[in-house]
Amino acid sequence: MNTQTPCTKKLKDSITNKLINSITHKLINSQNMKKALLLVVTLALTAAKVTAQQFFKQGKLSQYIYKVVDYSPAPGQFVNTMPAYEEGDNAAKMALKCTESLANNKRVLITLGAFGGSVTFHFDHSVANIANKKDFIIEGNAFQNSSEPGIVMVSKDVNRNGIADDPWYELRGSVDDETPNRMVYGYEVTYTSAPMQDIPWTDNKGGSGKVERNKYHAQEYYPLWMPSKITYKGSLLPKNATQNPATTFWELREFAYGYVDNKPNTDKDANSFDIDWAVDVNRKKVKLDFIDFVKVYSAEQQMAGWLGETSTEVAGAEDLHLEESVAAINKALEGKVATFDDVDVVLNSDGYYIGASSPDREAKTSLYTSGNYRFAVTNIPKWNSWNDFSISNRTATNFKELFPDQFNSCVGHGCDNSANYCVAYFYGKSAPIEVLGKPEGDVVRGLYVTNSAYTLSCILNGDNMSKGATGKDEFEKGDWLLLTIWGTKADGSETKAEVYLADYRSSNSAEHYYLGNWQWVDLSGLGAVKELRFSITGSRNNKYGLTTPSYVCVDNINGTNDGKSGKVYHTTGIDNLPTTDTDNREVARYTVDGKRINAPVKGINIVKYADGTTRKVVVK
Repeated sequence: MNTQTPCTKKLKDSITNKLINSITHKLINSQNMKKALLLVVTLALTAAKVTAQQFFKQGKLSQYIYKVVDYSPAPGQFVNTMPAYEEGDNAAKMALKCTESLANNKRVLITLGAFGGSVTFHFDHSVANIANKKDFIIEGNAFQNSSEPGIVMVSKDVNRNGIADDPWYELRGSVDDETPNRMVYGYEVTYTSAPMQDIPWTDNKGGSGKVERNKYHAQEYYPLWMPSKITYKGSLLPKNATQNPATTFWELREFAYGYVDNKPNTDKDANSFDIDWAVDVNRKKVKLDFIDFVKVYSAEQQMAGWLGETSTEVAGAEDLHLEESVAAINKALEGKVATFDDVDVVLNSDGYYIGASSPDREAKTSLYTSGNYRFAVTNIPKWNSWNDFSISNRTATNFKELFPDQFNSCVGHGCDNSANYCVAYFYGKSAPIEVLGKPEGDVVRGLYVTNSAYTLSCILNGDNMSKGATGKDEFEKGDWLLLTIWGTKADGSETKAEVYLADYRSSNSAEHYYLGNWQWVDLSGLGAVKELRFSITGSRNNKYGLTTPSYVCVDNINGTNDGKSGKVYHTTGIDNLPTTDTDNREVARYTVDGKRINAPVKGINIVKYADGTTRKVVVK
């Protein structure tokens, strides 16, 4: 099955197209040039777990079913007719037919067949779990003495990929509470195709039987688009079918609550469900703030004489508190900040994360989420390389060798002294940072950036590949390094913001600076964007392109401005150091390795001021 969403496919295409150039550039910078252009890229996408709230479409939202993503019925007398199968239909087409039957309150019944047959759908938004209220209703086709109960499961799109591939949780019903010993948990049944005959089944409890044909329905009972053997798992309800000896009619009794197609649709409360009923496979309560996918499956395995198999039917579903769901989603999305401290990945013993490696050592792209943003990082063991958005918690600020020092920031910590921060490396434009939650995109307040230790080392000491206007290795008058942050809108148009990582263009050397601390960059002017990308340009280039290493450290995306400047002015001492602070008295001075000194020494000095700020200055 193809599990790529449009967003993950865009990531794959983007990364593939630029990977060769990226590797080539890094190999040149590390003076280890190999035949990088022969690289064949193989990508495997993985995702991390985070909190999920989202909208699935733009525009006016609806309380009704938006889309059926899977329809997997068991054999039954109405299968292939509700909805109607046509030759050539596949699983996707049948799911689409179910969408046409159920979405937007169409209320055209679909059948799920015998035990385990299911339908999976979602609304056009996450459904919020509202305290002390039932959250959604699912309607079926029950009436007095005719209940064909189905169990409800819910799932939260934790990895934000739009696919129902995260853990599922069952909603407890009345049988769990009243007679749990009559439930069969972990029940599993396998059906085998037998064209135009009774459909045999076996279960994992030693049982067997058949879904029997009857005179009322002449079509094939086995779902024609499915494999010749299908296996379903779930919880089996106690049999509810009895035959009245006086009338010979079959009666299918109802349960108290908690099941679909169990009570007449006129009983709204009995057909409503509370997300707080969710339990895991061990029947332990699970707290879910939102859910994204709902699955209903037939929970009886019985034949009721001429009535045939007990088959749950679904007519539609509705979010019972649309406005509250929307408000909860907006509130959750508004405050999400990518701090890189909330990621569900493990940094290695050297204090950085560049994603998983593939067994063949080719390129493998991993996805992780922080705040309301999804990031890609590609690990390329074959070339001892990587690109895009790594995570680091390294505190060293020097650069001696590529591994592990390329993951050092020039600050030694994240913004606000946090542990984790992002070290981005790319050639040309970076892979996109996906803005999650809203199809139309969202406004990003801004982010913090600073230089990596590697980049700063080249700014101050040269990159061994280029020289300035007067032949100096280090940056001199006229040199610059510019980070451009590109925002992509829902219509595909781009807007941008820029920040200099180093700016030596001024004729006044006292105005030359580089970023030596975390610098806020306002991105609100980009408007609502679906993606962010980075690119770095500069004054130092050769025939391969930019020679200054294209690294940047990033933190607190969608954070708030602390009002501090990250600029460090490149001077020959500390006299006349430009500052925006009211108290710039020096109170301490250190070498880059943290040793306290009493006077300026040649090289980089770390200067602490009375107002609590620190700056790096170069003493010649």
